[in-house]
Amino acid sequence: MTAATTDIAAFFQQSNQVKCETIDLLGVEVTVVREDLNHPVVQGNKLRKLKYNLIGAWEHKAKTILTFGGAYSNHLVATAFAAQQLGFDSIGVVRGDELENNQAIWSETLYQCQQYGMQLVFVSRTEYRLKQQGPTVKTLLEQTSDLFVVPEGGSNAAAVKGMAELLADLPEVISDISHLICPVGTGGTLAGLIKGVHDQSWHCKVYGVAVLKGLQSVKSDINQWLGEQESTVNWQILPDFHCGGYAKSTPELESFAIAFKQKHGFSLDKIYNSKSFYALAQLIKNGVITDKDKPVIIHTGGLQGGVF
Repeated sequence: MTAATTDIAAFFQQSNQVKCETIDLLGVEVTVVREDLNHPVVQGNKLRKLKYNLIGAWEHKAKTILTFGGAYSNHLVATAFAAQQLGFDSIGVVRGDELENNQAIWSETLYQCQQYGMQLVFVSRTEYRLKQQGPTVKTLLEQTSDLFVVPEGGSNAAAVKGMAELLADLPEVISDISHLICPVGTGGTLAGLIKGVHDQSWHCKVYGVAVLKGLQSVKSDINQWLGEQESTVNWQILPDFHCGGYAKSTPELESFAIAFKQKHGFSLDKIYNSKSFYALAQLIKNGVITDKDKPVIIHTGGLQGGVF
């Protein structure tokens, strides 16, 4: 690596300092990987997913990072901050053109992105689905030199590589596990954990808890990112815990997350981890996971998105 890429790697090196703790969840001993503690801004899985993306941007001599996200996107905030710290400009393509001229309805997320120097470009939901094929982004790609695109959620092969490193960084005592659980949005985190399980020769079930409806395309993306050997890992997406869709909730979910914080002393964000931990509790209640098992769940951070 060049001196510059070494500097970028050093920025992300703190992701190797993994903290774990054990909790009792409905009579089952659960190990929680506290990735929410790895960075105050580029938090949780975002630190790992961005690592090789931004190293790649530097190696391509890019000056500007362009990426995508909604109004409450942890990924947008993380990218804006990391880009600023590492000397890149950044552009965030945001879903929802109604936000463009109405800062009164902006989320705190968007204000943070702006504070970290990100140029926000608002597009309609229809155009947002087109990503790089949309007219607005096409124009940006034509007009902005030395631009590097990071996909929505940071999920791509580079992110998978970064996430797989998490399992190599875990203490050896955690290798003998029965289940590995994480929330799923764009799929990069789950794919990385599947790769990590293969790389570490673990024999466990990997569960991804869907936080939104309709993840057929995500399953396809995950399979595309995995090699033939890695796809032999026993993994599945659990589709029944999205609680109505992305950023949606139910009274049961809210009550669970509040009671969890009171009992265990740390928070679960509204969008991702409240649903994955709630799903784990339901699996225990239903006897899918028992006190004979050794489940591990990844707290992927994202607390800036809000807690109950």
